[in-house]
Amino acid sequence: MLGAKMKDRLDLAHGHTMDDLLSLLKSEWRTDAKDLHLDSCRLGGMSNLNILIHSVASRYVLKLPGLTTVFQTNPFESEFHIALHLAENGLGPTPLCVGRLQDEQGTPFMIRAYEPGVVHASLSDISLHELDLVKTSLNRLAALHIPDVPSYPSARHYAARFTNKMNVLLDCLNTETSELGSLVYSFRELEQGVATLFGNVSRWNGKTMHGDLRPDNIIFQSDRALLLDVGACCVGDPLYDIAYLSVEPLDAVDFERILPLLAESDNSAIVTELTPLALFSALAWTLERLVHLENNEVEEILSGVDVEISLRAYFESKAKQLHMLLDGSSLT
Repeated sequence: MLGAKMKDRLDLAHGHTMDDLLSLLKSEWRTDAKDLHLDSCRLGGMSNLNILIHSVASRYVLKLPGLTTVFQTNPFESEFHIALHLAENGLGPTPLCVGRLQDEQGTPFMIRAYEPGVVHASLSDISLHELDLVKTSLNRLAALHIPDVPSYPSARHYAARFTNKMNVLLDCLNTETSELGSLVYSFRELEQGVATLFGNVSRWNGKTMHGDLRPDNIIFQSDRALLLDVGACCVGDPLYDIAYLSVEPLDAVDFERILPLLAESDNSAIVTELTPLALFSALAWTLERLVHLENNEVEEILSGVDVEISLRAYFESKAKQLHMLLDGSSLT
């Protein structure tokens, strides 16, 4: 998301060494794979911990939450269900196991097959051919009918998803004493502008979308683009995904290059209209993570002063962009 340089060495995950974590996994994951090892260098991602599991013959990816809070429900159950549908249609890696570790916290986990390929850290690194692969994958995803995924009948309803979630989180935050007070104020101000903007927007096609399409959620192979982290998948509008991919990354400066390659010419204006919604959702995630950081609820490898500084800088950059759009200024 941020392009911030993160620590890669993983000594502990949810309080477990790699050896202890592997032992806990083996008791829950029924697999015939032999001589399994957990890699101490984590894979990318900001929201979760992704750890490579490997043996001589096989490789898998273990996904653990990035938060240390106790989860009343397993956040990966829905993602597992969605990922199965995508894998059956050649749109994503095959999910293999979902459950909870038998530890004190009942830590949720998910395991998927490892897929080789290229994952770009930067938006500008995605080639023209790769953008065409993304377009094909999004079109195929839009045609899927995945049972029981959330459905949002309009852009206004989708924006309310983030507002409602933040209301719950911020109700527990004392903004008078919190160092996040100014960011909360900015978010609330932008929230009102987005609600007004999308109050009367009717264009929303009711098809399946990814919901979190970032460069590091795409694996590029020679003939296809595989989609990762599909837990936010829902019925909405795939043109939102294009808007999000175009403006969410820190280096999102290629809007004019990317837009014509991912959207048909008659849809370009709609993608532009959805850009404020994409920025708003990115701000909501960033503020949510900052609140969890302030409450010491983030895994150590995903936290720290440098991470907080990067998140604040990202928030301020995207908030400025959104203010400009709401004021009628151009994207660039």
